[in-house]
Amino acid sequence: MGNHWERVNAIVLSWIMSSIAKNLLRGIMYASSAQAVWDDLSERINKVDGSRIFNLHKDIVTLTQGTASVDFVLYLQKLKLYQFLMELNDSYSQAGSQILMRSLLPTINQVYATIISDESQKSVAANCGILGNNQTITTGNYEIAMYSRMDGNQYQKFKKNYNIQYEL
Repeated sequence: MGNHWERVNAIVLSWIMSSIAKNLLRGIMYASSAQAVWDDLSERINKVDGSRIFNLHKDIVTLTQGTASVDFVLYLQKLKLYQFLMELNDSYSQAGSQILMRSLLPTINQVYATIISDESQKSVAANCGILGNNQTITTGNYEIAMYSRMDGNQYQKFKKNYNIQYEL
C-alpha cells in the first residue's frame, strides 16, 4: 500500500510542478508531499479580495488583439463569453451548459439574446402557471344537449348537466 501511495504522490508532485509558474517553484521544489505543496500554494495564492478580482476582470475586459493573429482574437472572444457565462445567476446554468455544448460557440451578443429569451420564458412560466407553477383548477357546471335521430325527420333532445374540472 505504501509503495502505491509513493508512486501516486510522485505523479501528483510532478504534475503540480510542471503546471505552475516558474517563480513559484522556489518555495516548493524540495517538498516531498503533494499535500504539503498543495497547502503551501493554497496559502500563498488563494488570497482573493475585491481588488484582485477587479484587476483580473479589468485585464480580461481590456484585452486587445494588438499584433496577435486572428486566432488570438477568437480566443479573446471565447474568454469574454466564458466570463459572461460565469457571472450569470445559477438559475441560468442549464442555458449556459447548452451554449457551451455547441460545436461552434456563438458570439457574446447571441448568448446575451439567448439568456434574455430564457429569462422571458421563465417570467411567463412563473406568471401564467406553465410548467407546474401556480397551477389552478377551474370547475364549472355545464349543460350539454345531445340530439338523437328518431324515425324520419324527428329528433329527440337529451339534456344533462356535467360538473367539469380542468387544470391550467
